[in-house]
Amino acid sequence: MAKYLSLTLVFALLMVSAREGLAQSTDEAIAWQTVAQQLDAGVTVDVRLRDSRHFKATFIAARPDAIVVQRKSRVPVGIETIAYESVASLARVDPAGLSRGKVAGIAFGAAGATVGALLLVISLLAYD
Repeated sequence: MAKYLSLTLVFALLMVSAREGLAQSTDEAIAWQTVAQQLDAGVTVDVRLRDSRHFKATFIAARPDAIVVQRKSRVPVGIETIAYESVASLARVDPAGLSRGKVAGIAFGAAGATVGALLLVISLLAYD
């Protein structure tokens, strides 16, 4: 009898925790739906999914049950529909900032131009 009582208790606890998890997932889905509805089409977004995948995409539309995006990749990919329940985070990407690569390219270009100009001046002075 104690065995059945403990099994019933474990089952009841699992059901309660499953309901709480479902309610939390539903609340988060509603929150992501609200965020998506405020985005403009064509905006670049940073999408993180619950299964640890992460990518940048062009936001296309917000449907009642999912967002519609197109991933940014080297190889063209089709439009993708992602359910709100699978979204871990959704953020607009600020296009105005310079990436580290752009800053490094500008610095190396400026340094190369300076060295080239110095060598040209030195060679012109030495030629006289």
